[in-house]
Amino acid sequence: MSRKTFKILVAGHFGAGKTTFVKTVSQIETISTERKTTLVEEKAKKETTTVAMDFGEYINKYGHKLRIFGIPGQERFSFMWPILAKDTKAFIFLVDSTDTSRWFEIPKQIKVLIKVSPSAPFLFVANKTDLPEAMSADEIRRRLRIPSHIKVVEGVATDRTTVEKILDEITEEILKRNPDLKNF
Repeated sequence: MSRKTFKILVAGHFGAGKTTFVKTVSQIETISTERKTTLVEEKAKKETTTVAMDFGEYINKYGHKLRIFGIPGQERFSFMWPILAKDTKAFIFLVDSTDTSRWFEIPKQIKVLIKVSPSAPFLFVANKTDLPEAMSADEIRRRLRIPSHIKVVEGVATDRTTVEKILDEITEEILKRNPDLKNF
């Protein structure tokens, strides 16, 4: 089998762990557009925020190259969402399982992503499940009303093994939807 290259977009609300996810698994030096957070309510959560994108690459266990793009979560950077979603093969959507305060950002982002790449599969990740106050994947599915046909898994963006498994899982979803790609 020859290698295929897939564009994977890592989305989610502010503080969900998108930048960490990309940096944890990238096999190249990541490109990051982190800048100091300027809004008071955001500074309380973290000091920096992505203003355009994060980028890394990873060759998975199937030999496919994944070009991983992390997008900013806040609506003020929403002009980047459709630009980065173009030609995406799959979406990984991170949700902070310890803090619901930014979940209001999720629906608009999902609508934009689906509009740009309607056939790309989604995989939701309940991030930060290593923390004691974390909600389970089932709880997040229930609270966000995620349909049963969309996978929701637990994850830890700082753990390379976990992130690799998530990327393998989304690759399997791509191949399941596009069986003709298995022959390349």
